[in-house]
Amino acid sequence: MKKYFLLLIAMTIGTIANAQLFSNKQIFNSPDLKKVTEKHQIIAILPIGTKLSYRSQIPYRIEGDENTDRINTGLAIQSRFFSYILPKSGKMKIEIQDIEKTNLLLTRAGMDNRLDQYTKEEIAKALGVDAIVSGLYEKDTFISEDRSTTDSAAVIRHLSKTSISVRTATTFTLYDGQSGKQLWRYYNFFTNTADQADYLIDVAVRNFPYIK
Repeated sequence: MKKYFLLLIAMTIGTIANAQLFSNKQIFNSPDLKKVTEKHQIIAILPIGTKLSYRSQIPYRIEGDENTDRINTGLAIQSRFFSYILPKSGKMKIEIQDIEKTNLLLTRAGMDNRLDQYTKEEIAKALGVDAIVSGLYEKDTFISEDRSTTDSAAVIRHLSKTSISVRTATTFTLYDGQSGKQLWRYYNFFTNTADQADYLIDVAVRNFPYIK
C-alpha cells in the first residue's frame, strides 16, 4: 500500500511540474497562417540571435570574446533547431533548406552577422526560399553564494555554498518570404540550475505549423 501511495505522489508531482514547464508557453498564429503556408515549398532556418547575461556575487572571469561567443551560440541554436525538426520532415509538405547552404548563401550575400540590417523579404530572396525562421535565444546566468553558520561541539563554522540559477528563453518566428509578414511566433522560458535550450527547442518544434 505504501508503495502505491508513493507512486501516486510521484505521478502527481510530475504532473504539476509538467504543467509548470508548459505554463510559460506563448504562441501567436496569424489569421492567414494556413492560407499562406499552403503555398510554401521551401523554408530556411536563420542563425539565431542571442543575448547572454552573466551576474555573480562571486568574483569571476569569463574567458573568450563576447561577440564570438554570441555568434557561435546563435549558430549552435540554429543547428539544434534544424536537428530537432529534420526527423519530422516526413510529416511536412515543405522542404527545409540545409543550414550549411543557408549560411553559405548569407555569407555570399554579405548578410551574415548583419541580418538585422535587412528585411525578411530581402533575406528570403537571397536564400531562394518561400519563408524563413528567425529567433532569439536569451540566457541569464546568476551565480550566488549562500552563507550558513553551524555550531558543533562549541565550534562555530561559517560555510559557503555556491548556487547557479539559469533563466533560458527562446523565441522563434516564421515569416512569409514574399510579404515579410509574421505568420507564427513561439515564446517560452524556463528557470533552472542548467541551460534548458534543448527542452525549449523541442517544444517549439512540436508546435511548428507545417508539422501535421
